[in-house]
Amino acid sequence: MASHKIVRWQEDKNNWRDSDNSGGNKVDTMQANTALNAGTSTQATNIRWTSITPTLLVIWIVGMIDKSNISIVIANPQFLQDLNLQHSQALLGWLTTGLIIAYGAAAPAWGWLISKVGTRHAVMISLAMWGIVCVVSGMSASYGLLLTSRIVMGIAEAALYPVTLAVVANWFPLKERGRATAFWWIGTMIGPMLTGLLITWLIVQFGWRAQFYALGALAVVLPLPQAYFLLRDKPGENPRVNNAERALIEAGKIEENDGAPGRILRSNPISWFKNHRYWLIVISIIFNSIFFWGWSVWLPTYLKTTRHFTFSKAGYLTFIIYGCATLTIIAVGLFSDRILRRAPIAGVGWLLSGVFLMTATLVPDRTVCVVLMTLSLCAQQAGVSSAQMLYHSVVGTKDMARSQGYATGFIQILGGFAPVMIGSMLAHSGGDFTLGFAILAASVLVAAGCMAALAREGL
Repeated sequence: MASHKIVRWQEDKNNWRDSDNSGGNKVDTMQANTALNAGTSTQATNIRWTSITPTLLVIWIVGMIDKSNISIVIANPQFLQDLNLQHSQALLGWLTTGLIIAYGAAAPAWGWLISKVGTRHAVMISLAMWGIVCVVSGMSASYGLLLTSRIVMGIAEAALYPVTLAVVANWFPLKERGRATAFWWIGTMIGPMLTGLLITWLIVQFGWRAQFYALGALAVVLPLPQAYFLLRDKPGENPRVNNAERALIEAGKIEENDGAPGRILRSNPISWFKNHRYWLIVISIIFNSIFFWGWSVWLPTYLKTTRHFTFSKAGYLTFIIYGCATLTIIAVGLFSDRILRRAPIAGVGWLLSGVFLMTATLVPDRTVCVVLMTLSLCAQQAGVSSAQMLYHSVVGTKDMARSQGYATGFIQILGGFAPVMIGSMLAHSGGDFTLGFAILAASVLVAAGCMAALAREGL
């Protein structure tokens, strides 16, 4: 019986995929009929691509710079001297761990708030909060005040995941969600990429406090006006969206496509909270989060202390590594929309990431190490971006914000301990990264195992 269902689903999926081989900007037969029945032209507007995705992208870029800038700051000798943290790796780790744990703890509350006030108002509140917090961080005269400001930053930024997944679910037909996810997800790489370039330059030129002030101004000047003018909760609330685009989006929801990936799993609808497939995705991204935060926060320090690059060169190498990962995300988003399979890509990506990381740690040549570190991050991003797309196959549109609030809570709280864990290991090992990186490599292998289970179910 199970095999019969999978075969039928595979046939439905192929028919569904083949109904439109021309990309996401043309209306397929079903969508065209829907638009015509509504008495509209079949030439749909593209507000979802010209306004929604650019807004999400900029929000994520700025948000990731505000989160990841600390990885460059803690490698700066002047900062360590000013706050008397020269030999306090565990305390340095808490500057990120505290933010991430607060991020996770606040995410379910943001999911609830979004259901009350909508995505647009929620993200505007979030942006205003973190712009103020950046200024407070720059004014910090003690470790305690800086840590507190980082915790509040985590609370402010916790809106991002539930807002973003809800916006994508409301604004994009299922066949475009791989590309839409890739569009905002590259912000998670462009942010750290620009951090390596921009924050390094700001610190070298103006000092570590000035970069916090600059980031506070950036949050208020750029993404906040975008959210106000361009973002709307649903297509029907934007007068520039015509009936054809609204029909295209509505017809493309998972609830309206019996042959869509994951749809057969919804033949007997159950709550997302009781859906084991949802929890496999969450568990995999928890272990991915352990890898990413442990790796990204300590990468500049690793390049500086273990591979003996200068402070400036370590920051600029970070820019190159994240730039390569950005290109990977774009390619994976396009490819996964064509084959409509996310789990196999995620599993292979995470498997390769662990192998590349451990090899990079063990090779003596520092140039080869940087190449392998780059490959590790690219493979890891192929994994996590594909896993993010899987949510749209197992969670309904109306449940997306709340489900993401809870998912983000578990992911950030459990994954957030990685930076302080690595910092503590460094403190007890005299700065040796080998064991810490081995744990990070094992984490993405666990994530790959979760994806193997989902791949067997056709996702």
